[in-house]
Amino acid sequence: MREGRRSTSAFAAFAAALAVVAVALVLAGCAGRGDGPPPIVKGSSCARCGMAIEDLKFATTREVGAKWRAYDSIECLVADRAGQEGGPAWLTDYESKRLLPESAAWVLHGDFPSPMGGGLAAFADRAAAESLAVATHGAVTRLAELPPAGSTP
Repeated sequence: MREGRRSTSAFAAFAAALAVVAVALVLAGCAGRGDGPPPIVKGSSCARCGMAIEDLKFATTREVGAKWRAYDSIECLVADRAGQEGGPAWLTDYESKRLLPESAAWVLHGDFPSPMGGGLAAFADRAAAESLAVATHGAVTRLAELPPAGSTP
């Protein structure tokens, strides 16, 4: 009789653990990625210039309508944004290659190679951006403070 109780008890514990795991999976699925964008895919085409996005540390994205548009550079994002309404931009941190909301990113404009030749890169850490700015004779700002597309920064 004891063995029967032990089996029932073990089964109940297993069923309870399975239920907890199932609920956790359902909640994780509902949570999704939050309000952030999907990852930018290396090799995909820039929404502005059509070039392949090869160096993810310069890539950016933003939502326009119900679609996410990816760009190979901050320059392409700025140019596209000037002519088309959309949501806030997400920029890739130059060091970690992690996407950051534009409000959390520092933009360096310096003398270094970038996909469109503008020398723009985003950083999560202002000190890191300032350090590279010194080495590249650049300046650090926010995306919103960059000059409009077509003007000289």
